[in-house]
Amino acid sequence: MDIERFKGKVALITGGASGIGAATARRIADEGGTVVICDRYGSAAAELADELGGTAFQLDVTDLERTVEVVSGLERVDVLVSAAGVDVCDTVPNTTPDEWRTILDVDLTGVYNSCRAVLPRFVVQGGGAIVTISSAIGTVGERNRSAYCAAKAGVENLTRAMALDHGPDGVRANCVAPGLIDTPLIRNGKVSGADDPGAMQAMVDRHHALGRIGQPSEVAAAIAFLASDDASFITGAILPVDAGWTAQ
Repeated sequence: MDIERFKGKVALITGGASGIGAATARRIADEGGTVVICDRYGSAAAELADELGGTAFQLDVTDLERTVEVVSGLERVDVLVSAAGVDVCDTVPNTTPDEWRTILDVDLTGVYNSCRAVLPRFVVQGGGAIVTISSAIGTVGERNRSAYCAAKAGVENLTRAMALDHGPDGVRANCVAPGLIDTPLIRNGKVSGADDPGAMQAMVDRHHALGRIGQPSEVAAAIAFLASDDASFITGAILPVDAGWTAQ
């Protein structure tokens, strides 16, 4: 890629070994950035980091102490992409307390932990960019996804709050809200009906005006824009990358 929007910059990406996180690591590296790939699957993170000339850490984002330790050990960090996430598909009565806690711990508290670790660095250095990952159903809701909807809605408002709190410090915080994207979460059938091609196409037809599933690289392009200086006057935004889902 000819453009080098991230030349001289370091981007820390949680959930960076697969899916949207991995696509974002590739995009930022292609644009000249140095990537720090954090994932609970340390070997997969290391493999991708070796390919991209970056650094890898095994990291469970629910562990605040370890997250702070990783960030503290970096010489610099300019961008945080908080992409780690899990999903459970069910209603409130059918979602166990353990499942509820797991979704909230990873998808919402994990974002808080990552941001809590980097924000003091960003404030001291006079700036930085945070991009969080929500979902179309963090904005509009969906059947049988109660815990995930709640967590992702929380991510959106947490992002807005950070934008307001830390704009005076030169920190920008934005969020992307993808629709159905071809990631391991989808391919492994974690979304209800995802293991049935007919059911998945019906979901796409119902929600996506463009009539197809999205690719991780398409979300990564939006993340790279928000993390770059091209978005220097954008903060507190929730950017739909959802083929028109939330336009309905």
